[in-house]
Amino acid sequence: MKSFKVIAPLISLLMLLSLALGSSCSSGTADNDSPDTNNLPVSDTTPTGSQLIASILAASPNITSFDTTSVIDMTMQVSGMSIKTVMTANGKEDLSSKKAYLTSSIIMTGDLASTMEMETYLIDSFQYFRITSTDQNTGMQLNTWYKMLMDTQMQTQTWNAQSQQNNYLFSKSSITVDGSETINGTSCWKVTITPDLTELIKYLNEQQAIEDPSAITNPADSLKNIKLTAWVAKDTSYVIKMNMSMDMLIEAQTLSMVMSTTITNINQPVSITLPPEAVNAIQVG
Repeated sequence: MKSFKVIAPLISLLMLLSLALGSSCSSGTADNDSPDTNNLPVSDTTPTGSQLIASILAASPNITSFDTTSVIDMTMQVSGMSIKTVMTANGKEDLSSKKAYLTSSIIMTGDLASTMEMETYLIDSFQYFRITSTDQNTGMQLNTWYKMLMDTQMQTQTWNAQSQQNNYLFSKSSITVDGSETINGTSCWKVTITPDLTELIKYLNEQQAIEDPSAITNPADSLKNIKLTAWVAKDTSYVIKMNMSMDMLIEAQTLSMVMSTTITNINQPVSITLPPEAVNAIQVG
């Protein structure tokens, strides 16, 4: 059970960040990234950073559905242990119906080794999940559906994730437009984000990535080597891809995180249906 107590918050973090950042990204050429060498129309004038931020904040509430995939690579130094965790997730979300679906995988190596695969549905105020594979004694039966009621904070994080993310990351940040690239067939502005550290900590706290935010008394000392890059669709101002890396130092505990995310099929019809066998899921929590 000790291992599962460490894994459980990682599952929550993976789920929240995946849905918040809404990703469909993978590394290397799979993202189909390429410089945009097409002749741009006269109206395709490079916006200023402030203009683009305004467009992003105005556009994000218009996102009602999307497909998502996430890859998060973390190395933690905690209580004398070194733990490397790779988390991946694939899913889709229908904000208008308050439904989401996610498959996730967590592989931990180092001083604490473990693997786990899960399937999760978020339906209105309930989270339904089942562990499909693990090498740990979780106290739960494999392939048995469980459910728990999401508190108000988690519901807000989930169903307002796109707007929340963009408000935290862009409202008080500055961005530099680095040029144009095409992501999965969409012409984008590639931008570097210089975040407001206080707002970034609020965002990480909201996503439960920081256990005790009061331990951060000086953001500049706690968050290091921050690099945020985003790709903003020129036609809609939707943030369709984001790469983020940073080092966190909190009370002698360190965490280095690299994340890459993209969203696809924005505002396309999506069908998310809870399996019949999950209707009578065992309630926990």
